Amino acid sequence: MDFSNVVAVIRDISIIVLCLILGIVAVVGFFKFTALVDSCRRIVGGAENIMSTISGALNSTAASSGLLAGIAKATSFLFNGTEKNKD
Repeated sequence: MDFSNVVAVIRDISIIVLCLILGIVAVVGFFKFTALVDSCRRIVGGAENIMSTISGALNSTAASSGLLAGIAKATSFLFNGTEKNKD
């Protein structure tokens, strides 16, 4: 076995080992990514439940009309500025 054959065998073995390491890194990365997506899904689901609870509390007709009436009265000074009569 001459020198070029030894170099070729070492090169081939190193390529195979590198491919195995990259495969392991890809599998571990995939599992980490799916865990991250599942965590985000749980967070979004919790936020959705909170928003639906708040929306349900404010969607009753008495509460929403009273709330809107209060907002309208509080902001009426912004929209009812002085009107100038033009003749």
